[in-house]
Amino acid sequence: MEEDYPIDEDDFPPEFCRFDKLWWEDFRTIEVHSILEMTSKKNNDYTGGETCDNPFANFDASSEFGVHPLTGICVRMQDKFQRAKAFCADGTLSVNTEGDQSKDIFRDIIGYSLIAIGMIEREEYNKSLELD
Repeated sequence: MEEDYPIDEDDFPPEFCRFDKLWWEDFRTIEVHSILEMTSKKNNDYTGGETCDNPFANFDASSEFGVHPLTGICVRMQDKFQRAKAFCADGTLSVNTEGDQSKDIFRDIIGYSLIAIGMIEREEYNKSLELD
């Protein structure tokens, strides 16, 4: 009979952990929840605060420099990939504070990916309006 791993974010992974598919399901749930919370807070900060209604405001501003907003996201992602390469090569990061850990590199890439997908969705929607 398989062990049941109830999700307890304060005590995860559990003391006895097999890193099996059951663990994987709980791990993914906790990580996605954490990433959604983090990206919500970061989006508020980077787009100008609670009064700004545009979740892509900071990337849209890259067009002021002649850079397509999606390209701006890709540049930020490239920064994260460079950092990931350094971590893979050295096994550590030179800056490794509580809010700047190796796992955060990959969480940020997921966050940027969500923004990119949202922007593509917006662009496709706006193009469909032009065709009508």
